[in-house]
Amino acid sequence: MSDNPILTEIRRVRDEHAQECDFDVHVLFERMRVETEKLRQEGWNIASPVPDPVGPGYTLRDEPPTTEKKL
Repeated sequence: MSDNPILTEIRRVRDEHAQECDFDVHVLFERMRVETEKLRQEGWNIASPVPDPVGPGYTLRDEPPTTEKKL
């Protein structure tokens, strides 16, 4: 597999952040919350993740719905 320079950079930065947080996910997410709040106060519009369509309140069907029109 060839090296992708963008993915290489993303992984490098991710590893640096993990090391700075002593590989503690709780510290990492707290830093993310602080940074997100700082950006929000600076006027940035922070988008929330899209809800999972298979999450609570949704039902999976065994068969797709029919598209027949009833007269």
